[in-house]
Amino acid sequence: MMKEKSLKDVTVKLREIYNRAIDAGRKKNWDYAIDLMLNVLSKEPTLQIARQELRKFEAEKSDGLGFISKIFAQIKASIKVPKFRILAKKDPVKAILQYEKLLGEYLYNNTVLNALADAAIAKGAFFISIDDLEIIHDKSPRNEVNLRKLADCYHELKDGMAYLSIFQEIGKLHPNDLTVQSEVRSALAFSTMHKANWETEGSTQDKAHDKESQEAEKLAEGSIHDDSQAEILIEKYTKELEEKESSEIRRKLAEAYSMLGQYEKAIEHLTAIQTNLGSMDPSIDKLIEVAYLSNIDANIKELSKNPSQYESPEEQVVDLQQHRVQYRLKHALERVEIYPNDTQLRYDLALMHFETENFDAALEEFQKARKNPQRKRSCIVYIGRCFENKNQFDMAIDQFTEALADMPEMSNEKMDALYYLGIAHEALEQNDKALGYFKEIYQNNINYKDIAQRIQKHYK
Repeated sequence: MMKEKSLKDVTVKLREIYNRAIDAGRKKNWDYAIDLMLNVLSKEPTLQIARQELRKFEAEKSDGLGFISKIFAQIKASIKVPKFRILAKKDPVKAILQYEKLLGEYLYNNTVLNALADAAIAKGAFFISIDDLEIIHDKSPRNEVNLRKLADCYHELKDGMAYLSIFQEIGKLHPNDLTVQSEVRSALAFSTMHKANWETEGSTQDKAHDKESQEAEKLAEGSIHDDSQAEILIEKYTKELEEKESSEIRRKLAEAYSMLGQYEKAIEHLTAIQTNLGSMDPSIDKLIEVAYLSNIDANIKELSKNPSQYESPEEQVVDLQQHRVQYRLKHALERVEIYPNDTQLRYDLALMHFETENFDAALEEFQKARKNPQRKRSCIVYIGRCFENKNQFDMAIDQFTEALADMPEMSNEKMDALYYLGIAHEALEQNDKALGYFKEIYQNNINYKDIAQRIQKHYK
């Protein structure tokens, strides 16, 4: 039976990739976040916290797909799943990774979810199969085949309460079926037995302590978002830090302090990690930046909420906003100076230059960052936008056209390329071409930016 791993069980490098995926998810860059998390799972398939975060990204992406994109993804899966089922008989783990890639394109495909669950069951990785079967359950709660498969997985893990809950649902589907009602009674007996085992093993104090430890571990892995639980983690890991120095413990403490809004303490622990390393770690430096900016945002919010309690609150807000931009730019420049070959850091710096309307500097950095395969399309679109802002519309059109050639499916990124391509054609007074691109967006997402107004303007 395969056992689930936590973040503390994997390498620092893998945790860095995981954190980059989480950061991409926060920015709603779903494709990039999915690619990074798939990379994590390809190296450690039993890291379930990564799979759970991946499912969140996939759900967000899938909810935003158009009808045609969903159909296309399902057709593609129907072609590939039979081949992967053959692969699963020889190597279930490889098959699982192939199924994961299909779910990265569209999550709510029962054929793929079932196939992945079967491959996980074959390897005894019931914690994986349960998550995927629960997705089917959420969408199709009366699917009895799925319910029974789910119950079998809970039975294997000896999760009596979950096992009983599933059979109670099955029982409601067949209230007059004596055989099914007998199965429900058997599930109740199974549940009672395993509950009794828990109650007889260990003292109440031991189990309470274990529960607190489990909560702290969940918080450290990002699955708890409650102030009281953050305090549990701080208490636990502060004691451990007193016994031994650990960068991982300091990182978890920083996360917990940030959740409580105690950003200065978070920065203190993250800075200590940098000091212990003896060099600047980009991932830690970004966490310091996030904590610092969060502190600025909290101050801006306070000044805006209670202006009468402060002297010149509007001026202070303007100063903080300017300082916020300068701080971000300074750190982006420093990271690139130390790691000049890191194309992701180049991309981050390019975005800062673009945001501050330094389009020449942004253009240079985007051209370097496009070597990153995960950022290539985005860089090309931004290069086009830089040309557009420099009124070099013919070159902007070339860039947007190149980007669109690599975007077969409608996505937010493709709508951006179409939108700015339309604006470039408008600037060149090629209004028919502009309208064509705007209509393509409008037919997929009427609420995109100001597309409705632009369409109306063209028709007038």
